[in-house]
Amino acid sequence: MFFVDAPFPKKKDAPSSSASPEPPADLPVDAEVVEKNRNARVPYLEAREAVELEQKELKAVREQLGREIREICRPEIDEYIDCCVGRIFSIFQCKPHSLRMRRCMNKIETPEWVDRRTAELLAEREATGESLINNVGKGATRERRAMYNRAILSEVDDPSEMSIRKPQPDYKRHPGTPVT
Repeated sequence: MFFVDAPFPKKKDAPSSSASPEPPADLPVDAEVVEKNRNARVPYLEAREAVELEQKELKAVREQLGREIREICRPEIDEYIDCCVGRIFSIFQCKPHSLRMRRCMNKIETPEWVDRRTAELLAEREATGESLINNVGKGATRERRAMYNRAILSEVDDPSEMSIRKPQPDYKRHPGTPVT
């Protein structure tokens, strides 16, 4: 039998201490230098950095969602793989297995489930410190990132909102009219 995922995934290095370390209280430079450097940064690059962090975070969450779906539909996937192995023209012979596999994945992977599970995983990563945006273990807390980057919010109520300050669109205004 073949596997969808590697049978022995790489083990990540375990953190050295079980308690999460406190973020460093003092900055490498004083607050005046931080503010001067922050004001000298290009706003586009600040936003670009925040977008890249957001995309990396969502990529990690999507990988986790894919693993969960594959684990739930493991029997159907394995049947399909077993059918395809050793065949040259497997399209016709393995069509029923393929349909069962896709039906299982489509049944689970609904937009509502994906949205709900994404929000749960983002909140879980934020709480455990695995988040790229708010990682206390590495000293890269959300508040500290916000000191250096204007595009990153220092606090959010919902971690699924991510980190970027997004302007709220005015849907009442027609796109062609000037802003007052």
